[in-house]
Amino acid sequence: MATVPISGTSIRLMSGVPFYNDYKDTRWFDNRAQQDSYFNSRTTVHNMGGQNSFQRIEGRHFVKVNKSIDDLWGTNYLTFLNRNKRFYAFVTTMEYINDGLTHVYFEIDVLQTWLFEMNFKPSYVVREHRKLWNNDGTPVINTIDEGLNYGLEYDVVESIQVTPHPFKWLVIASKQPIATGDEYKASTVGIPQPLTYYVVPFFDDDTTPNLVLEKNNLGYTILEPSKVLKALYEIETAVNNIVSIYVTDFIGVNVLYDSDSKTITIPDTNQFVFDVVSLKSDIGSIMEVQKITTFSALSKEVSMNKYKLNNVDVSNVKESKLLMYPYTVLVLDDFKGNRQEFKLEYIESKQLLLRWKGSVGISNFNTIAPSNYNKEQNSNLSLQTSNEDALISDQPNDVPILADMLSAYLQGEKNSIKNRQSQLQFNSMANLIGQGASTIASTATGNYLGTFAGVTNMVQGAGNTVYELQGINAKMKDINNIPPQLQKQGSNTNYNYGNRYNGVFAMIKQIKPEYKKILEDFFHMFGYKTNELKIPNFHTRQHFNYIETKSCTITGNFNNNDLQKLKNVFNNGITLWHTNDIGNYNLSNGVI
Repeated sequence: MATVPISGTSIRLMSGVPFYNDYKDTRWFDNRAQQDSYFNSRTTVHNMGGQNSFQRIEGRHFVKVNKSIDDLWGTNYLTFLNRNKRFYAFVTTMEYINDGLTHVYFEIDVLQTWLFEMNFKPSYVVREHRKLWNNDGTPVINTIDEGLNYGLEYDVVESIQVTPHPFKWLVIASKQPIATGDEYKASTVGIPQPLTYYVVPFFDDDTTPNLVLEKNNLGYTILEPSKVLKALYEIETAVNNIVSIYVTDFIGVNVLYDSDSKTITIPDTNQFVFDVVSLKSDIGSIMEVQKITTFSALSKEVSMNKYKLNNVDVSNVKESKLLMYPYTVLVLDDFKGNRQEFKLEYIESKQLLLRWKGSVGISNFNTIAPSNYNKEQNSNLSLQTSNEDALISDQPNDVPILADMLSAYLQGEKNSIKNRQSQLQFNSMANLIGQGASTIASTATGNYLGTFAGVTNMVQGAGNTVYELQGINAKMKDINNIPPQLQKQGSNTNYNYGNRYNGVFAMIKQIKPEYKKILEDFFHMFGYKTNELKIPNFHTRQHFNYIETKSCTITGNFNNNDLQKLKNVFNNGITLWHTNDIGNYNLSNGVI
């Protein structure tokens, strides 16, 4: 209970003051002139001049008013002076004594009374209305878990298929050279190894691009992949010599491609060396890998705006936090059983750029990840460390071959990929079941948010509205994105490429509209979790600011009883209104 002086002068009883002693809402003023102007504009029910003593019964204070209670209906607030200090108070009840006398009970409004005497020190701010957008239009990052239910499903709001090149590569690995006149010479790929590799770039219509080797500035025509495969079963030296044939999107060599002339240029560098060799003089030529000492990554721009794919802008939300995980998520999926989620807010640029890495080996292996993810561009090993968050597309895209024992063994090694994926899927399902059991247990006991800290020293009549709403909308479980059920089709090269499942699909997913609306309303009213030591944002929004602190620090030249109650006002959460239309949450509330 706030301390009440023993008497007051210039008592003014008012009606139409729209805030109460639960301290959920109040009118905020930046200076005394604003405060005086506001209360002067309120309806006066009765004025009492002179010195008036305040009485006390069972801890409640009242003032005797020489008016009938019928003449005082609507009175809900009063002010008075004591030694030139203006006090503000809530009228809690009125008691009829007789036709000419009413006892008006009141309680000091500690916030309005000490608003300009309190000194708010840096305090632990639990939540508040915060800045939403940076100057470049990107959302201000705030990823603190709100503990709210955002549903069990995502909508795919936009997707785009991304490939490193408009062509694919047919890769052939052999134990012995299969080209005309070739002597045994293994390709150097990363490290010395015993196999020779051949590659054939091709388009979907079984044609090949033109080829230029920059080392001799000569142009070549490469054999179509269908003719290459036919020749491999006709050439005597190829029988039981082929170890592996597969199709891949990227071989780890960043070639130059001109779309107008459909020409591939292989740069002249010691990093990788190719040659053009003939299968048979009357058949045609293919590319032979002589040396690749280091693979090179390829960067592919998807969009200038990571929140905008195919001209669909997902950033058209009122609350910027809805663009962050888990409410919005970027998914890369090759639809062959490989999927990776990315948080758009941790891509350190507005542009969405995918970094592609590949290789030449006995099986397809590509990794794809957004560039500048999780500040990896600041690392001296950024190219290597980017794989920590990359999509690993290692599903076999094999073309059937005639295999002897060695070939069968090497082909069989690739089955370990499928076994590993099956194990990962099993573990994901086991974790999902475990999380579901935990959720059921929490719900059964009524413990919606896991564990709630007790709220002590509550202001009279105040429940913590945010906690109550969080309890209603408590997060039941996270959305679990299990890779699509395509594992059994992952090695079906005909299915994958016949249905154009090549490259990677970049998808932006968002929570369902009904949950977006629920969360948008919640954030509109109560801002975002902050959990930071700072001075609260008292007036940074157009119409209202919500503030909730934990053990806030306030000093001021007033009694300790009022000080403790004032602290509890902010610790329990309060909305500070900058408009006279208090309680109207339909108002826009832009950042000022």
